[in-house]
Amino acid sequence: MSGLALFACASLSVALFVAPVVVAPVPIALAVACVCLVHLMVTAPSLRFKPVLRFDEIQKHLRLFRLMWERGTPGVPGGGYSAKLAIGLRPRLFEREREYGKAFLFTILGLRVHYSRSYGGIFA
Repeated sequence: MSGLALFACASLSVALFVAPVVVAPVPIALAVACVCLVHLMVTAPSLRFKPVLRFDEIQKHLRLFRLMWERGTPGVPGGGYSAKLAIGLRPRLFEREREYGKAFLFTILGLRVHYSRSYGGIFA
């Protein structure tokens, strides 16, 4: 991502915290998401974005996009891992599923977030 996108996300997150508006959960959640995205962009230069945009008929959700990145060298013992964050839409208010190891899947107000890691290879 470009430096301009980093600056825009950082300034938006600061503006949402400092702006004299009524404290509401949506601006706070948006600011936290922007700060997390800026942190991810800075610490993971291998960040990749992949639009998916398809409906999964088996799991009954719409896949929107994936973010994938690597830390260290995946596949080498003690060398690092590859991570994937998938975002989608699902017709549920709240659902939480614990998967194997460092993976998790949860749905909040229809937004489905799925995070997983691979220590043996790179997500494509």
